[in-house]
Amino acid sequence: MKTLHFHIGSHKTATTALQNALAANADLLATRGLLYPQAGRYFTGHHPLALALRDPQRRGQSLETLEDWPALLDEIAASPAEQVLLSSENFEWLQDLSRLQGLTRHFKVRVIFYMRSPPGYLESFYNQLVKDLKTRESRPLESYICEHGLFFLDNERLLRRWSDAFGPQALQVRLYQRHCSPKTLLRQFLETLGGRNLPELIGPELAAPGSDRPGSDRPGSDRPGLVLPQAPALQKISLPPDALEYLRLRNLHRAPAKGQHRITMTLVQIAQDHPEALHRTRAGLLSRAAQQNLIRRFAAGNLRVAKRYLGASRAPFDPDQVQGHTNFDQRLPQGDNAMISKVEALLSRFASTPLPPMHPADPAQPSRAHPDASPPERPAPFAPQQVR
Repeated sequence: MKTLHFHIGSHKTATTALQNALAANADLLATRGLLYPQAGRYFTGHHPLALALRDPQRRGQSLETLEDWPALLDEIAASPAEQVLLSSENFEWLQDLSRLQGLTRHFKVRVIFYMRSPPGYLESFYNQLVKDLKTRESRPLESYICEHGLFFLDNERLLRRWSDAFGPQALQVRLYQRHCSPKTLLRQFLETLGGRNLPELIGPELAAPGSDRPGSDRPGSDRPGLVLPQAPALQKISLPPDALEYLRLRNLHRAPAKGQHRITMTLVQIAQDHPEALHRTRAGLLSRAAQQNLIRRFAAGNLRVAKRYLGASRAPFDPDQVQGHTNFDQRLPQGDNAMISKVEALLSRFASTPLPPMHPADPAQPSRAHPDASPPERPAPFAPQQVR
């Protein structure tokens, strides 16, 4: 019986980086017994598979007839690989897993889930909500917290659904380490899959993107090496506070969506070239006390998760170890006219600078997910009276 792994997230735990690496090395991984299917992929993740299951119009439809699922099942059946991996953070928000339960008749199902500290998760998730063209979040972070249930931070509730469907023994929970290298992240992920021939691919054999070397760094080696994408997709890079606040104000005042994607990507480039230039506000950041309270809010559930799936006796996130953001109390709570003018001056300076080529698997390219395909343009400036 083949093993079918569901990598379900969570969001903001380098899922896109892992998906990019897995897709780039799908052929090589297949030779080692791991199938990363092409069917059901959108760019590098299996998001259509999860989204089809969330579609209320197809709630009663079996997997055998549901959108990309028949092609996926055919691809799995035709592959000699004994392990199959599906990866999409959209799986984590599935409420009804009954159709997936039927897969246990044909597969040994395993579920991989990465936990992230609640404050880091929330700040990164909010940053993405402000940037995304579909959501265009306009509330300050403090208002968002007060008005939103923050259900996505409740790891225990989320994992209970998957445990009830497949049993606790099917779940493999790991802690997300934000600062580990992409190479380490991929090695740990492949180790989690349990394949004997997979982790050894991550070592001296690691090849650089675009390299002509067919083998490893070791002299005389002819073994193929994994290609690890070095640069993250631009749209996945978090914006610094002032850039984020500028976009939030555009969203708040319903600035035209046309050109918004170009503005966002330019702000990312500015932040990379001038990392200290856009930190006058505290937009999108939590105070140290707020971070500690958020950890305490979910501490009991995270402790039960840690005991059950990690074999730990303590909660994985310690509020006393929280480090506050630099000069948080001295920053402006919201953007002012001076901040807006500075951001627009930087945007004007970069207006004629071409953006670097997008990653070939960058879902922020003009597409059905991101319809903003307008040519580069300067943003319409805010009128000073719009800022309160």
